[in-house]
Amino acid sequence: MIGLPNISDLAFMAPCDKQSEAITGYAAGSLSPARHALMACAVEINPDLEVAATFETDVAASLMTEIRPVPLSPMLIGETLAKLPYVSNRPANDSAHSDLRMRLAPKPLRDLMAGTGLRDIKWKSIVPGVAVHDILGNRKTRTGDRMYLLRAKGGMQLPEHSHHGEEWTLILTGSYQTENNSYHRGDLHIADETTAHAPYVKEGEDCICLVVTQGQLHMKSWLPKILQQVVGI
Repeated sequence: MIGLPNISDLAFMAPCDKQSEAITGYAAGSLSPARHALMACAVEINPDLEVAATFETDVAASLMTEIRPVPLSPMLIGETLAKLPYVSNRPANDSAHSDLRMRLAPKPLRDLMAGTGLRDIKWKSIVPGVAVHDILGNRKTRTGDRMYLLRAKGGMQLPEHSHHGEEWTLILTGSYQTENNSYHRGDLHIADETTAHAPYVKEGEDCICLVVTQGQLHMKSWLPKILQQVVGI
């Protein structure tokens, strides 16, 4: 029998209902492709999320043993492989620079970017101190998921905003804090249209996040609203 953690021990792994739902959706394979990719990155770099996701997967697997099997189409494997992101086969560099790059960028993210690491990204500056790198969709995306990397300079206060739908943010480097919480590498922050905040990026290191959003942000003050019409996001 597979050894599973006690249910009561999982409280620290799922600090909010939305994160718990995200873990369950990831284990069940019911998330959108962008959110599934973000969760795969989160599970790789956050041990607590890894344990929680493994627990959910084991539970789902135990339930699957009670389901009557159905023959799969011979074309299924080929069609599935054709939809997977391109993965570079170039040999890894053994330098310290490469080691750091590989450590900071989870493998699912490197696969999505054809082996590119965080140090190799060509960033698009949107305002001084803030830059983005589009992975799925772009600043003109109005419906569906958009996935991008966001880099904010240490010591910077982002404008107060809320969201259209949910925003999933995975911290890759640095850290930031909101009114009630502080987020560091490996933390998953899920906000929605009921959340209004102005994250402060802590000094000492730029904060790089992997973000999945649904539509544009809702800025609270007039100047960010005007800038948003020009730069998007």
